[in-house]
Amino acid sequence: MKETYRALIVDDEAPARSELRFLLGRHARIKVVGEASGADEALALAENLSYDVVFLDINLPESDGLEVASRLAGLADHPYVVFVTAYSEFAVRAFEVSAFDYLLKPVTEKRIDQTVDRLLTVLDATTRATGGQPARLERLAVSRSDKTVLLDLEQIYYFQAEGDYTRVVARAGSYLANYSLKSLEERLDPKLFFRCHRSSIVNLTHVSEIVSLPSNTYGLRLRDERGTVLPLSRRQTRELRKRLEF
Repeated sequence: MKETYRALIVDDEAPARSELRFLLGRHARIKVVGEASGADEALALAENLSYDVVFLDINLPESDGLEVASRLAGLADHPYVVFVTAYSEFAVRAFEVSAFDYLLKPVTEKRIDQTVDRLLTVLDATTRATGGQPARLERLAVSRSDKTVLLDLEQIYYFQAEGDYTRVVARAGSYLANYSLKSLEERLDPKLFFRCHRSSIVNLTHVSEIVSLPSNTYGLRLRDERGTVLPLSRRQTRELRKRLEF
């Protein structure tokens, strides 16, 4: 059984996205890791990242939510779709495209709770049946201001735990990702990324040297502009010695 499941919210109205994020925030195992305001943006996110559930409005720019749901169903690792809309007349068509649920705005806490409880039951059962192995990340959705940015993994220098979030430091700047460090570690390619410390994961391709630190410890110096040095815990020093044979 997975610790958390990833959700994408798709609605062209920012207040509606904010309200749904708030309602879902009451459920610790559902993590909203992406938002989109239109059909094209939603499909771009879903085609590059693996979501467990998409909360989807019907009335969207570029295309309607029913078409988006149909295209999502064609993905190899397709998410469950929960429609969240003000239009009751599309319910039949929504279930024709295999909607998991159909919520009418304004959504109440009771109604979202019922949907999430059912969703977790199904997701947990599916995870057990597939052995619970999370899909590898191909790109990473991160937040900056009110935008969701997609980062190529090779651009990332390192990840740093920051409360309930993770700070992502990349060539283009610093971002916040709505993942725990543990969940990221499970989904990153272990050939490229290494948990060098309980609070850090480093991209080994950006490490320039291993340096000595006080108290007989080591650090990893990066090729970024600042020459950042990340601490290497004693336990992970042994693991890195095995991998790099130093």
